Amino acid sequence: MDIIDFLQHKNIRDEAQFMKLFTKAHSLDERLDALIASQHVQLDDHPRFLAFLAYLQMEQIEPKTLFYDVVHLPKFQFEAKYAMNWAQVVKLSVTFLAILRENDRESYEQFSS
Repeated sequence: MDIIDFLQHKNIRDEAQFMKLFTKAHSLDERLDALIASQHVQLDDHPRFLAFLAYLQMEQIEPKTLFYDVVHLPKFQFEAKYAMNWAQVVKLSVTFLAILRENDRESYEQFSS
């Protein structure tokens, strides 16, 4: 097995663990807390998050809609609609939702309903 096969296998395994963790939590608060506590997601990845927001703007995709869909749509449906990797967008949405939870609780509550 070469290094590329190893990395692909590791990414598949990590994504499966990530999805299991994400789907086990019942509420949005539980999902956020579980992802942050498991350290699958780092909130300090702001440059990557800002670059993703710039990409969404370039593609004319509304960030709130995308982040709402990644939380509420099944993985296969999200990936078909946006042609994006579900797990990567979930990781980026955690930063968005954590900021929203701290600064605009009302908007955050709309995501959980």
